[in-house]
Amino acid sequence: MPMLTGKVALVTGASRGIGAGTAIVLARYGADVAVNYLRSEQRAHEVSESIRALGRRAYPVQADVTDAAAVKRMVSEVVQSLGPVSILVNNAGYNPVRNILEISEGDWDWVLDLNLKAYFLCTRAVLPEMLERKDGRIINITSISGQRGGLSCDVDYSAAKAGIIGFTRALARWAAPRGVLVNAVAPGYIDTEATRDAVCQERLARLIDTIPLKRLGTPEEIGEVVAFLAGPGATYVVGEVISVNGGVYLG
Repeated sequence: MPMLTGKVALVTGASRGIGAGTAIVLARYGADVAVNYLRSEQRAHEVSESIRALGRRAYPVQADVTDAAAVKRMVSEVVQSLGPVSILVNNAGYNPVRNILEISEGDWDWVLDLNLKAYFLCTRAVLPEMLERKDGRIINITSISGQRGGLSCDVDYSAAKAGIIGFTRALARWAAPRGVLVNAVAPGYIDTEATRDAVCQERLARLIDTIPLKRLGTPEEIGEVVAFLAGPGATYVVGEVISVNGGVYLG
């Protein structure tokens, strides 16, 4: 029996990239999956069809995860359609890749809202029911940028991703005695549209050359680690940040 059979997962930002890969991997292991998206409705439905092809239930759900009311509505819809959320993957995020002199105060607020506040809002929305059942997994997607700092002086994104690490550890310490396990995954350079849009081919080749494995990671490789943290093999893992970066950063 797949290790996540009977579980309902909510993956934010799941219409593409790491979120899409993670949603499909979770379904492969038996979970039913709510596929959150903001604007990419067609892609969210395509991911949902891939999940259904694996014999699992899928529910594409639109919500701006920076908006508390939208998050509350999203979780209510997921519970009504699939059942109580037992696995939350906080993944939605974006890095505009601007250095500090190019970042306005509004830019800063937007990046922190999407990449950090949204994690708080989604967690707060699903946590009460998890605590009532004394069972739940929360997996936060941070970044190598939150561990060592971004290479482009993208201080907004790096600060948000570092904040996720602190958020994860503080919540994990409090939630573990109450039956909810909280951990994080820190991807390195992953082969997504966002990566290829943000980095020119010449620079990407130079970055790949710094990776001991000499290649980009895949969204599914991140999903496999998320699935481990969501499954029965991680019942004694609390507040960890698991790096998945091909060895490019060993901090």
